[in-house]
Amino acid sequence: MSTHIKKIGFLFLSFALMFLACDTEESIEITSPDPAFILQQPGISNVFLNFGTPDNAALSVAWNDEVTGSTSYDVEMSLDADFSSSVNLGNVSTNSFSISVQDLNHAIRNAGATTFRDVAVYMRINAGGTLSNSVQYLVTTYPVEVPQVSSPANNDSFVLALATLNDIAMTANWSDDVLSSTLGIEITYTIEAAIAGTNFALPVSVGQVTNDTTLSTTHSDLNAVVIGIGLTPDTAGDVDLRIVARNTNVNGNTLERFSETITVSITPYSVSFPFLYMVGDATTPGWDNNNNNTPIFRDQDVPNNYVFTGYFGVGAFKLLEVKGQWQPQWGTNDGSTLAVNTGSGSDPGTFNVGTAGYYTYTFTTVGEGGNFTVTPYDASSAPTYPTMGIIGDATPDGWSSDTDFTQDPNNPHLWYLNGVTLTNGGSMLIRANDVWPPDSNAAIWRHTGSQELYGMARLDNDGGDNIPFNEPTGTYDIWFNDLDGNYVIIAQ
Repeated sequence: MSTHIKKIGFLFLSFALMFLACDTEESIEITSPDPAFILQQPGISNVFLNFGTPDNAALSVAWNDEVTGSTSYDVEMSLDADFSSSVNLGNVSTNSFSISVQDLNHAIRNAGATTFRDVAVYMRINAGGTLSNSVQYLVTTYPVEVPQVSSPANNDSFVLALATLNDIAMTANWSDDVLSSTLGIEITYTIEAAIAGTNFALPVSVGQVTNDTTLSTTHSDLNAVVIGIGLTPDTAGDVDLRIVARNTNVNGNTLERFSETITVSITPYSVSFPFLYMVGDATTPGWDNNNNNTPIFRDQDVPNNYVFTGYFGVGAFKLLEVKGQWQPQWGTNDGSTLAVNTGSGSDPGTFNVGTAGYYTYTFTTVGEGGNFTVTPYDASSAPTYPTMGIIGDATPDGWSSDTDFTQDPNNPHLWYLNGVTLTNGGSMLIRANDVWPPDSNAAIWRHTGSQELYGMARLDNDGGDNIPFNEPTGTYDIWFNDLDGNYVIIAQ
């Protein structure tokens, strides 16, 4: 009896479970997720913008659009999560977007970011008014804002005087938000000067400071700068000034920011620049400071510019202002700028020549500094002359015969004539081979307008001006370079 009851109970339970299972199965409903317009979260949300790679991709974003069916997407950026002021970074027809380091940095700085490190940047996608979610990045930017000059002001005037050469002539002041930021970088500020209207084609440094916003310059130093760029002594001339901010990253990339240009009037005083003579084992006189040392030739238009094209042996050299004296002595400590020991400091380093050959050196002195360049020179096709001399009524033998130069033993293109008497009011020509045109061996160098005892003569057999000599009658040394026509006449 009990066995039957158990069987009936089991059957009843089975039917109940079957009916329950059928009821449950009928109630299951399979659903799909709602269509979405989703900007994908970035894998890396911290972005460092390196000014040394401006064209590299700073970041890339991608999104899924199952809502709009659009083929035109605006990528928007904001510095606040509410996008109260958004910036359009670009428009694309695909579902991804990349932006360069330079473009993202400018967008963030122009949007009004007041800090540089970990700037919160929000991005979203706009498809014709339908907006995606937004994502956040923390971006470290670099400065694009320029220094703001507060003095001098446009049209300020400065009259320089020899009597106050060590007094302060001009003080420049500026501001730069980067210095008060958390970037913690070292910034060098350089004041550059150039003739007004030349767009700083040939800028000259007035001076520089590091992590400071003021710089003063003396009458003497400022005078050397403006004479060097071409102002005329005792005549007011317009000069453009600007502040250049430079900082260098760990990769050696340098960022430059230029202030607006300030134009001032400066009246320089007359000053003479010294002759400079080479000494060192890369040159003919060696390390003897009184051995007929070769002078550096002078630019007839810019008195603080010096140039020499010629042969240098392996070794080194320096420049002296007075033969027979080791100071003032010019050299370089960094391979690009000039340094000088006027007699009260330490001697600078040498100009080094690693490979023997012909080179052109240019030197621009500014106060107790300046800069120089060196480039190889190809003299392989330059003619060599058996003899070279001067002829004319300023010379010892008049127009009847040449007074010959001596040829440098290491450089067949360099000539010198020591202790020659020149006569006031006369003139001369520089002549090769003791012959006149139309002789095929003739080569005549003529005047190009220099008002100084130095200049660049022009090789011209067809005629032209003689080189005038308007200095007092006396004894002079003359040096001549037939590679470029440079000459210099030095009183004894």
